[in-house]
Amino acid sequence: MLPNQDEIFARQMDVIQRQNMLELSSKFEELFGFKPGKTTSRGLRKRLAYRLQEIYFGGLSEHDTQILNDIADKDPMSNLNPATAKKLTKREGTRFRRVWKGAEYEAIAVGDGTFEFNGKKYKSLSAVAREITGTRWNGKLFFGVKANG
Repeated sequence: MLPNQDEIFARQMDVIQRQNMLELSSKFEELFGFKPGKTTSRGLRKRLAYRLQEIYFGGLSEHDTQILNDIADKDPMSNLNPATAKKLTKREGTRFRRVWKGAEYEAIAVGDGTFEFNGKKYKSLSAVAREITGTRWNGKLFFGVKANG
């Protein structure tokens, strides 16, 4: 008797739980068509699990994708043009939020071009992003004020 789709999926999930980083990276490249960026084995397993679910059970329907796009179209923070983004980052009291590795972070524009984060003043959103992640980031990109690309 041939295994059904649920059994095949479950086997695939078991395999990725036992794979080492090199094997996970190879599987990622196979499923996504490009090498993963710098990440952890936990992060790769999550992305692989999501991709396997898409393969075996389908991704978002066109209808659901349209609903999400409609919501994003109505969200001013999702659709900032460069001029609006520049004004927003200088407006006193503007709050910039980001969930990073399961924790929510918030920076507040002070109004003089600086930002407050955890009671300290920073010269830029990039400095705040660096404080949060420990690596260099474009602050507007990190906080979702600027589109990637």
